[in-house]
Amino acid sequence: MQETLSSEQSVELVRLWRRRQTLSPDEMGEMYRIVGGALRSCNPPELRVLSEGRQELVAQFIYVKVLRLDADPDEADDAARGEAASHSAPSSAFALCAYFRRYLIDCTRASAFRRKLSIGDQITESQLEAQVGAADNAQDELAEHGLNAPSVHAAARAFIAGLPEPERILLCEGFGREAAGGLSGVASRHAIASYHYRAGRLGLVHKREGLPADYARTTLGQWITQTLGIAIEAGNMGAILQVFKILGAEASYA
Repeated sequence: MQETLSSEQSVELVRLWRRRQTLSPDEMGEMYRIVGGALRSCNPPELRVLSEGRQELVAQFIYVKVLRLDADPDEADDAARGEAASHSAPSSAFALCAYFRRYLIDCTRASAFRRKLSIGDQITESQLEAQVGAADNAQDELAEHGLNAPSVHAAARAFIAGLPEPERILLCEGFGREAAGGLSGVASRHAIASYHYRAGRLGLVHKREGLPADYARTTLGQWITQTLGIAIEAGNMGAILQVFKILGAEASYA
């Protein structure tokens, strides 16, 4: 049976939703309780396709789509105005369930891409080796795009040198040298504010529901597509993994 919201909860949901990027911690907690309760009996078929547990997916949905906690603070106001102009706030459990299902559909559309290229977190040397192997055909993969290893190494060095310092540190220590504690450890040691947003914009982390076109808009994605001329698509994963391997090597001693 579909959960329902009381009239008081519906009113409160709409009120909180309309100002969801300026909520206090207590208001965030209330929003989480209302949405989580409304989704308790929402079981779209996409839940059976995805490997994550239901509770984790609900939490991700609330974090990313409801509370928008991963949004750039500098862009939050513009995003909120844009949403207000094009979408009305949900006021029922049915509307929330429909919104949750759209989120899950986005996740399933991206799953094949994520299986081929682990951009979801740090891409480690072992992950690259596991997915692309020893790569006797590495040169062939790059040659299909008019590239070779020396040219990609040179492009990687130029790319790293051109990054703002916080992003360069995250790339070199979190990706290249795989420093202890991962990206959060690097950010803590160097006092890098909003590191998760910076890493996402750079392309070191990728939203779970993100599609290849979304990754192409990151800094790394733009470098791969515009500078190297490799489209972010499943058929090019071999070449992209070779590029990441070279980038990791350059970042490790930059």
